[in-house]
Amino acid sequence: MLGDQDRPSLRPTVLTIAAGLLCVAVAQVPSPESDAGTLLYLLPVVASVLTAAVAVPRIPAGFRRPWWWLLANLVLLLLGETVFAVLDLRGSQTWPTPGDACYLLGYVPVTVGLLSLNRQRTSTRYRGSLLDAAILSLSAATLFGVFVILPVASDSAQPLLARVVSSAYPVADVLLFFLVARLVTGPGARPPAFWLLVAATSSTIVADVAWNLQQLTTGGSESGRAVNVLWLLYYVGFAAAAVDARTPGHHVDASESTGGLTAPRLFVLAVAAALPSAVLVTMALTRRPVAVGWLAAGSVALIALVVGRVWDLLQRLRSQSRRLEALARTDPLTGLANRRTLEHELSRQCRADRGDEVFLALVDLDHFKRYNDSRGHQAGDDLLKAASAAWVESLGAGGFLARWGGEEFVAVVTGSATDAAHRFEALRRVVPDGQTCSVGVAQWVPGEAVDATLQRADAALYAAKAAGRDRCEVAAQPVG
Repeated sequence: MLGDQDRPSLRPTVLTIAAGLLCVAVAQVPSPESDAGTLLYLLPVVASVLTAAVAVPRIPAGFRRPWWWLLANLVLLLLGETVFAVLDLRGSQTWPTPGDACYLLGYVPVTVGLLSLNRQRTSTRYRGSLLDAAILSLSAATLFGVFVILPVASDSAQPLLARVVSSAYPVADVLLFFLVARLVTGPGARPPAFWLLVAATSSTIVADVAWNLQQLTTGGSESGRAVNVLWLLYYVGFAAAAVDARTPGHHVDASESTGGLTAPRLFVLAVAAALPSAVLVTMALTRRPVAVGWLAAGSVALIALVVGRVWDLLQRLRSQSRRLEALARTDPLTGLANRRTLEHELSRQCRADRGDEVFLALVDLDHFKRYNDSRGHQAGDDLLKAASAAWVESLGAGGFLARWGGEEFVAVVTGSATDAAHRFEALRRVVPDGQTCSVGVAQWVPGEAVDATLQRADAALYAAKAAGRDRCEVAAQPVG
C-alpha cells in the first residue's frame, strides 16, 4: 500500500513536480487560441505520460497493477489531446470531436485503477468510510445535477450530441469525486503519492465543472488559460505520483490507520448533508427558478445515508463495547476467565438453592520461577498457555478454570466427591513440557463464605508443596 515507513527520499518526486510545473508555465506563454499555444499545450501532457510510462514498471510488483490502469488513462487522454490539437490546427470548429470519445473512455481505466488502489491500501472493508464517501458524493451529485447537468442537458440551443457529451463529463466527474472521497475517507497511510493522486483528480474535476459553467454562461466551447492549467496539473500530478510510488518504503500495511469519525470529518459531513436543503431554501427565498424535485430527492437520500451512518456507528460502538467487556472478563495471556469473572462464577455456583456439591481446586505450577529464569519469559508464557489449554480440555464440560494470578489457577467442578477427585487428579497428568503441578482441593459447605473455601484450598495447596509437590491434597471440612 501507500505509506511512509522508512522516510525515503522525496527528491525524484519534487524534481518531477518542478519539471512538470515548468512545462505547464511554458505552455501558457502563447495564447491558448494560437497554433503555438495548441502545440505547446501538448508539451506537459507528453512529458507527464512518458514520465509515468518509465515510472510505473519500476513500482514494486505487488503494488503495480492499479498504476497500469492509471497509465492507460493517461495514454487515452494523450490520444484525445492529440486528436483535438490536430483538428484545432486544421481550423475545425466542430464539437464534440473524436477526441472526446478518448477523454470519456479514459474514465474507465482511471475508475478501475482508483478502485484497485483503494482495495490495495486496506484488506478490510470499512462501511463507515464508504457511507461517508457516499454522503459527500451524493451532495456533490445533487448540486452538479441542478447547476450543471440539467442546464446542459436541457439547452435546446445545442445539438443533441453536444448535450449528451457535455452531460457525460459531469456525470463521470461525480463518479471520480466518489472515488477520491473513498480514498480520502478510507483507512490507510497517506504518503505524497496519495495526496498527489487526490490533487490531480480534484484538479480535473474543478476544470471540468468550470468548463461546463463557461459553456452555460458564454455558449462557447473554448477553454480558458486557467482551465487549461487545471487540466495540465492532472497529468503532472499523476506522473509525480507514479514516480513517488516507485519507492518500496511507500508501500506499507494500511491497517495502522482506521479513518475514524473525527470532529473535522463530522463537520464536513454535516455541511455536505445540509447543502442541498440550504440551496433549496435559498432559491425559494430569492424566488429563483430551481429544480425542486432534484434537490428534494437529494435531500431525502442524504437523510437516509446519514441515518445509515449513525446506525453503523452505533453498531461499531456496540461491537467495541462487547470486545471491551470480554477483555475485562478474561486473562489476556491465557484467554481464561480472570479473577473478577471467577468471583462471579463462584457466587453463582455456591448458592444454597442450587443443591450442588461444589469443589474448588487451587492449581500451581511447580518450580515455575526456575523454569521462567532458565528458559526465558517467552517460554514461561508459552508454558502457562499450553498448561491452561490442557487443563480446560481435561476438565471437560461442566468444569471451570480461571487464572488466579502468576502461575496459580482455580478450577471449579460440581458433582460427587469421587468424580471431583478424579478430575482434579487428572490435571497433574497433562502438564506439558515435563513439568508438574500441585493441587489443593476444598469442598464448599453451604453457608460458608467463598473466601473461606478458597483459604482452605490454599492451605491444602501449601500442604501439597510441603509434602514434595506434584501431588493433590484435600482440605479438611470446617468444624461446626
